[in-house]
Amino acid sequence: MNHARRLWLQVHRWVGLTAGLVLVVVGLSGSFLAFYQEIDRQLNPDWLIAKPAGQALPIQKVIDSAREEMPNRFLHSVFPAAHESDVHHVWFTPSAEDQSAMWEVLVDPYSGVALGTRAAVPTMEFTRRNLANTIYTLHFQLFMGEFGANVVGFSGVFLLTSSLSGLVLWWPRNRRFKKGLVIKKGSHGIRLHYDIHRVSGIYSVVMLMILALTGIYLTFPKFVEPAVGWVSPVSIGFSKTELQNNTSPAIDADKALYLAKASTSATRVKCIWLPGASGPAWRVSLYADQGVAWSGGPVDVWLHPNGGAVLKSKHHSQGSSGDTFVAWQLPLHNGKAFGVVGRVVVCLLGFVPLIMAVTGIVIWLRKSRARNLVTTN
Repeated sequence: MNHARRLWLQVHRWVGLTAGLVLVVVGLSGSFLAFYQEIDRQLNPDWLIAKPAGQALPIQKVIDSAREEMPNRFLHSVFPAAHESDVHHVWFTPSAEDQSAMWEVLVDPYSGVALGTRAAVPTMEFTRRNLANTIYTLHFQLFMGEFGANVVGFSGVFLLTSSLSGLVLWWPRNRRFKKGLVIKKGSHGIRLHYDIHRVSGIYSVVMLMILALTGIYLTFPKFVEPAVGWVSPVSIGFSKTELQNNTSPAIDADKALYLAKASTSATRVKCIWLPGASGPAWRVSLYADQGVAWSGGPVDVWLHPNGGAVLKSKHHSQGSSGDTFVAWQLPLHNGKAFGVVGRVVVCLLGFVPLIMAVTGIVIWLRKSRARNLVTTN
């Protein structure tokens, strides 16, 4: 083994031993999150599945109903029902300034009745009522707050390093690529673990690198976006300095939603941010039918809280290459960019770190034992 290959082997081994456990936890939790909404609905049908009954209530009435459940907290945003049997998710924070914790109230779109309340993020509650948010907290911050979020972000760097070093080690020096793409027939023991490790890695390496890179961005957007801006500018959101005094009457959520839809061709509503949640203006996030593959193109509209004048509109397809890059990050990471197929792929990829960790540890332990026997003898 030449010096360069030995160095790559050391890098690959110690990255695995150092970050392997974190990568396994993040991977398995990511597999769950690929279908967390469907799982959550099956676990809590009485909270998350509405029975269509006539016309859905206006969003403002939904907000008023939810506010009665948490009168002492700041109403942050509303994730409207995505389809007729879905419910509204109304999110609260301690205050407009303090968004370190979130709670959600689940409201029936037709009756306006609050079906349930629970902690959103962060939370650690391994019950059927809140398993989805608990796994999300685990995936995002390992139950360790900002420090845990940073660990998860840097685990993406470790995953990227492990993938690159693994690719170098896999690359056949004799150009016999086919041998590295299959598990040798009849192999067993350490040879079988080696083949599983190598084959699992090579078939998933590109997609794992994509998950690593998108995960790094989603954890550290404030650091990545300026770097992207060196190549292509990334549009910023609405600035507080743009909000001028206005004597027009304040608008409610229904008016904000109506005006936002009227200003763009996008029709699917993702989220309504109340003034104070994402700046001083109303912000309505929508999806255009054409955009980031199957997930749709993100559109954001900011409206003046008094009168509802459109202050800014941001459509990824009308922005720079940097805006397009940013718009693709989350749909690539969760697989929604490629519909159900993409989500299934992401779900399966979440098991790869576990397979690599188990086979890698077995290989390392057996080789260490063999070296110790040689040294002893």
